[in-house]
Formats: sequence, C-alpha cells, structure tokens
Amino acid sequence: MSVNSLRRGLRRLLTSVAAIAVVASGLVSVNVATEAQPAAAADLSQFRAGNIISDSLFWDSNAMTVAQIQDFLNAKVPSCQSGYVCLKDYRETTWTTTANPMCAAYTGAANETAATIIFKVAKACGVSQKAILVMLQKEQGLVTHTWPSGWRYTAAMGAGCPDTAACDSDYYGFFNQVRYGSYLLKRYTQPPGTGPGTWWDTRFDLMKPVGRVSQIQYHPNIACGTQDVYIENQATHALYLYTPYTPNSAALAAGYSTGDGCSAYGNRNFFNYYTDWFGSTQASVPAITAYPAITGTARVGSTLTAGNGTYSGSPTS
Repeated sequence: MSVNSLRRGLRRLLTSVAAIAVVASGLVSVNVATEAQPAAAADLSQFRAGNIISDSLFWDSNAMTVAQIQDFLNAKVPSCQSGYVCLKDYRETTWTTTANPMCAAYTGAANETAATIIFKVAKACGVSQKAILVMLQKEQGLVTHTWPSGWRYTAAMGAGCPDTAACDSDYYGFFNQVRYGSYLLKRYTQPPGTGPGTWWDTRFDLMKPVGRVSQIQYHPNIACGTQDVYIENQATHALYLYTPYTPNSAALAAGYSTGDGCSAYGNRNFFNYYTDWFGSTQASVPAITAYPAITGTARVGSTLTAGNGTYSGSPTS
C-alpha cells in the first residue's frame, strides 16, 4: 500500500443527499424517486461537529451478526426491481488478505453475501458493522436502493475517490471498497505499527488531531468558509479525514434535503442515517439501576456476599 494511495483516500467526494445520486463533480445531485428514505428524520439540532459519533459505537466490531445485517438489508429493500441486484442479494467471491497494523487477515471465500463481507471486514478492521452500513448508504445509497447501478458497487464506500479526479481503479469493487474504506478509517487513527520508520509513515494523527481545534471547511470552495471544531475523539477525526467537510447551517436545517451552494452533506448524512437506523450516535453514560447488595451477618469468621448490582448505558468516549 503506497503512501500516495493513502493520501488519495483523504480527498473525499461529497456524498449524496438521502435519495440523491452523486455525479462526477460530487456537487450536482439528481433525485432518485424510487429510493426509500427513513420514516423520520434525525434531530439535527443534536449534531455535534466535534463528536459526530462516540468511539465506543464507531469502533464496536461486535455491533451486529451476519444474520442481523442480512435481516436489516432485507427490511430496507423488501423487493428489488427486476433486472437489478440489490445489496441484500449481492454476492461476491472474495480473496484472502494478509494482516497489517490496521486490519487482521481476511480469509476469502466463494460467493460471499454482502452481509458476510460487511461482518468479516468489520471484525478484521475493528470497525462497527453499523458504521459500515451507514457509510455505504451515505456514499452511494446502496442500502436502500431498489435499482442500483454497477457503479454503486464499484465505488461502494467512495474509498480512493478524490474530489478532483476519477476514483482509483485499484480499489474498484464491493469487497475491495468495504475493505479499503474500513482500512482507511482505522489507518487515520495512527494505530501501533504505523508512523515514521514503518511502511505506513504518514502521520494522520497530526491532521485534524484529536484534542485540538481544527478549521473544517464547509465546502471544497474555500470561499464558503470554515468552522472551528474541537475534535473530541478518534471516530470524528477519522470521519473528517474521510470526508473533510462539516455541514453548514443550511445543510443542518435541510434534514435530508439540499442546503445552499456552500453545503456539503457527507458527515451530516452519516449522523442522519445512523440516528434514524440505530439510535443516538452518543453512547449513554452508565447509570446504576440497582446498587450492589451485601448479604450475610457481619461477624468474625463470617463470609459476606456482595451482589454485582445492575447498570444501564455504556461509557461515553
């Protein structure tokens, strides 16, 4: 994997708005009337530019099983238009990949379903299956599309697709896209085994770094301005390197629709789809629902038993 290839992955196409197909520029959109939208839009007043999603949710590679992914895809597209292959029915013969600091080895197999590929790549790269599903939707609308073109699979996660040039053909294909897109998300976190003196020497951790304020553009046109964003976690850092724009007020006010000439939608749509499909992008703070109980008589030589208590929620990160 060359450094130049990784750098190409930094420059992201603006993604489609809900039921909108991305065209060459990444800025012009075309309505796709037959593509389903979520029943209820997320509350975009809750969008946090510096914490788009919690680390504990984004990097949870145990978020879904193969069966749960398949059921989810079936529910999103109960019926595919004749002559097309929807994501729920998609199959591909995958190949074996070796381990690297970003992802564990992947054992290829014949005729794997999209659900299996998503599950296995998520496990290998330590990324949530839910996050991959949302990336596939916000990049190419693949999850809900009822008549997807071949190109939507060719550039499924938009990985290796810069704003100003054609997508890199080295990363064409559904499995290739899911694998490389997940690889990039993990690579941007600067995992152990990367950095100066290694094959993966680029310091992505210094780009829009966690714990610092970065100026995030609203749009590729720098005249549209920037927003000062304090990047709170690795998931948000990775999303901004993958899609380097934050939604402006017009984009946030538009829900799943278009904003103005300075709007970009990738990270807004990630928030929208994740929230509508899976709930809050913020992990809940643990709360005690029953305090640990101690049973037994306190006297010399006696044994006391302490219960575990019960808790709800998970740590926020």
